[in-house]
Amino acid sequence: MIKISSHDGPARYGTYHEKTTPILLNYKEIEKVENIATPFKIQKEIAEEYMQETLEIAKEEKNKEKIGVIQGSQYSDLRVECAKKLEEYGYTTLMFANPDELQRNPQDLLEIIIKTRENISPTTALYFPFATTQIIPILSYIGIDIFDNSRAIYEAKNKNLMTGTNIYPSDYNITENLEKENINQLKFTINEVRENMKNKTLRNLTEQKATTHPELMSLHRLLDKYYMEYLLKYTQLY
Repeated sequence: MIKISSHDGPARYGTYHEKTTPILLNYKEIEKVENIATPFKIQKEIAEEYMQETLEIAKEEKNKEKIGVIQGSQYSDLRVECAKKLEEYGYTTLMFANPDELQRNPQDLLEIIIKTRENISPTTALYFPFATTQIIPILSYIGIDIFDNSRAIYEAKNKNLMTGTNIYPSDYNITENLEKENINQLKFTINEVRENMKNKTLRNLTEQKATTHPELMSLHRLLDKYYMEYLLKYTQLY
């Protein structure tokens, strides 16, 4: 559960387990509820069946402090239904399944995250795993509270260097050093987002990041075109 101190647009500056949001978690320490892994591109009937199985497992889980997993594949209505049910069962932190596919499908990403955020309690924390450094600012801007270090570790194992704007093949020869550098880049990004939230300038940061990457620019344009009312709801007027 998140305690919100202020908004910067839909972004939520607050505390989660006494840590300032957005926060970066060690994915190896995450306790999530068992769930039925579901492909992103799949028939809706099958996605719904797997979602219901995931909900049944979550309902029987005794420890509601664990993180519930929002299944539903590419279908935003199933994602919303799953998230609302998980809340009913007592879960206050929810994680999106299929994060890699969502990052490759910007329209689906925006629709699923924003519709979920709009239909659940403001105090429910949303967790987006496996995020790249460059997409974290805009994910925070639309309402994500929690990220993890899994992408940094994955890219290091593939000898790739993460920066604030892209992922590059690296000449590092020692994987441990590369992993440390990638995690440092993630930490810097999270701190940068927090500072901009405090100063009410996160929108400026997302626009700056968008100019460095064509996919981020497309994401930003889709966000402004289809979700301006959502963005303006919490935007301060000067």
